[in-house]
Amino acid sequence: MTTMTATRLKRWLSVFLVVYVIASCVVQLQDSAGGLVRWSGFSVLVPVTAAALLPVRRSLIIGVCTLAASVATYGFAIHGVSAGGRTVVITAVALSFALSLVVCRVRLLMNPPVAVTRNRSCPPGPADGRAGRVPEAPHAVPAPPAGTVSALPDALPQPAVVELAGHYRTGSGRLGTRAQWLDAIPLSGARVGLVAGAVAGPDADATASELRAAVRTLADVDLQPDELLTHLADVLARLRPDVRPSPDTRTGGSSAGAVSAQCLYAVYDPASCRCTLAGAGSPPPAVITPEGTVTCLDLPQGPPLGQTDLPFESTEIDLPEGSLLLLHTHTGGKGAQDSGNEELLSALARPQPCLDATCQSAVKALLHAPHAQVAVLAVRTHALDTRTVATWDLPADPAAVSYARAHIAEKLASWGLPDAAPTTELIVSELVTNAIRHAQPPIQLRLIHHAGSLVCEVADGSSTSPHLRRARTFDENGRGLFIVAQLAERWGTRHSHHGKTIWAEHSHAPDRPTTAA
Repeated sequence: MTTMTATRLKRWLSVFLVVYVIASCVVQLQDSAGGLVRWSGFSVLVPVTAAALLPVRRSLIIGVCTLAASVATYGFAIHGVSAGGRTVVITAVALSFALSLVVCRVRLLMNPPVAVTRNRSCPPGPADGRAGRVPEAPHAVPAPPAGTVSALPDALPQPAVVELAGHYRTGSGRLGTRAQWLDAIPLSGARVGLVAGAVAGPDADATASELRAAVRTLADVDLQPDELLTHLADVLARLRPDVRPSPDTRTGGSSAGAVSAQCLYAVYDPASCRCTLAGAGSPPPAVITPEGTVTCLDLPQGPPLGQTDLPFESTEIDLPEGSLLLLHTHTGGKGAQDSGNEELLSALARPQPCLDATCQSAVKALLHAPHAQVAVLAVRTHALDTRTVATWDLPADPAAVSYARAHIAEKLASWGLPDAAPTTELIVSELVTNAIRHAQPPIQLRLIHHAGSLVCEVADGSSTSPHLRRARTFDENGRGLFIVAQLAERWGTRHSHHGKTIWAEHSHAPDRPTTAA
């Protein structure tokens, strides 16, 4: 309420200052017609007052208008002013405008603007040296006023392997209680998780925020998209017991619960340029290939979260470097998604100058129903430089450990990182030894140099997860992962349909301290 009152006061103050400047000019023109020329020094205070009390953009507009009106009135319209008087009046207003610029600058220095969505605008700027770092997690986005279009109010993370742009918009008419969220989550091995979700029903904003936090937590343990959605449905059932599927809806029917939640989760791997996706009640994403071909992905139609106990299905596709993946949420009337997809493909077929423009065009295409609400996440993919990724297939033979160390030392020397060889060789030795002893072939070693870190990955054909434990004095085994945890900054395990991958990440800077896991 206080914010709304302050906004109204600023609006009326702006109107008052503009009206005052106009009225002052009109009075001077009328008086000059009767032979009386006089000047009110209060006009000098208008730019400074606006700069001190109004937003920067609005104060600059009022200052420019005051200066222009003074020059036009006393420089050209009134002919009875002496040259000296004309110079004094215009100089006074110009100095006042200059002082208002100083006030605006001081205000900006004292109150820097909060960062908004870091979309890659047109044309894309230089790459941020801090790309890949995750800013503070934005909250779920409640439904904006009807008919408005806006970029997401909170900053999206910007991993180095993708470019992102996010927009949301609501249609006209009466909207229910709705919330939506878009997210990008940096994962192990330079991968990135992409999320588009929406919730409709009572307390939708709070529910969406909790689901978004749950997605980030589940993504941090490297779950596959279909497994993540299954766990996310369990989270929603615990948060909102009213959406638990009844016996009549366990085979995929619709639930009578008041809350409806949808989510699309995708994982993009820049090393292989492959993307794995799974959806729960969400429309299928669209893809624009580097050649300009527009297609709508044929994803398995999963039901909304909490409306079935059946497992979700995932799909794996190739996304060559430069492809554009468009994830979106859509809530509207019956049949809105099908017609929306047709309009979306037509809009995407028209070339756009930049990623942000493509995102806005998609939002307008999807917002065709009067009660529709959409959120769009546009993602342009990049691939890791092949010179910074090395992969070796290893036999299930203990002698392969020495071969792995030799490969690592040779590759780090070619990358100009000989100081990182001792630590990396020790990590690789432990991971490869564990794979040979406790897993099964095929065994593959991959080394990634990305964003100032080295990532060692050892994949095998076993689904057994390793566990970190502290070995006792006379134990012959159990120290491998403990050593890895001491040397690496992060480590973990991720499973796939063909086995698992154990990874460890550490900085190649020799003077940077490591932390125990």
